[in-house]
Amino acid sequence: MPHLKYQVQKRFTRLISRHYRGFGINSPYIYHLVREVIEAKMHYYPFKKLDRLCRNMVSDVEKRILKESLSKEQNLWLKNEFNRLNGCTQLYRFLFRLVNYLNPKRIAFLGDDSGLLLSYLAKVDRRRDLLCLGSRNFVSDYSRSILKEQRISNVKYSEFSLIDKTAFDFIHISRSVDANVLIEFESNIESYLNEESYLVVENINRDERMIELWSRLKKMERFNVSLDLFDVGILIARKGLKKQDYNLSASSYK
Repeated sequence: MPHLKYQVQKRFTRLISRHYRGFGINSPYIYHLVREVIEAKMHYYPFKKLDRLCRNMVSDVEKRILKESLSKEQNLWLKNEFNRLNGCTQLYRFLFRLVNYLNPKRIAFLGDDSGLLLSYLAKVDRRRDLLCLGSRNFVSDYSRSILKEQRISNVKYSEFSLIDKTAFDFIHISRSVDANVLIEFESNIESYLNEESYLVVENINRDERMIELWSRLKKMERFNVSLDLFDVGILIARKGLKKQDYNLSASSYK
């Protein structure tokens, strides 16, 4: 979706959102999640340092884009990441709050990340390992350097095909994830997610592939609730919740 059209549609969703500020949400659990986690504006100790890291990464990525030695694939990823880093702080802070609230025992990240979002997720609890799966080598090399600089040691990298089908409580699917990884995950989703679990999916209203993935996933019987926040979607599998789709907006977490 073209950038301008995407931004216009994003702003329009707040006007038509049926469940903005929790209106119309009958489930006490989901209402609390929306009001006290998604819409919360709490400040956590790591945020100041992570904000500074983001500014430094924007400068570093901008310099790397100018290097002539980069492959076309690397250059494209850096340009996309540069745009991402310039407007990601509120989303990443929300994801930090979400993981902090849910406190999952086993957490995984599927796809590419420059290291900033991994830093946010890893710093929620340094005693818990965060497994990063299916990242391209040149991306993981960059993110490893960022994590090393931040002295973050609880992020572990692995090829998706090399792990056993160990179930997770929380999985985050990056906007930049290999198609084969998605096929494997979707085909064996019951093996990768625990009975009660949470799945976060990026770019659910922008990238055609992720739009289709989101549409298929939220129809699955294993998920009781879907939360559409425009930039990102959350699927919840939890006992006692009725099947329901909630449309919020990106402004909910800002």
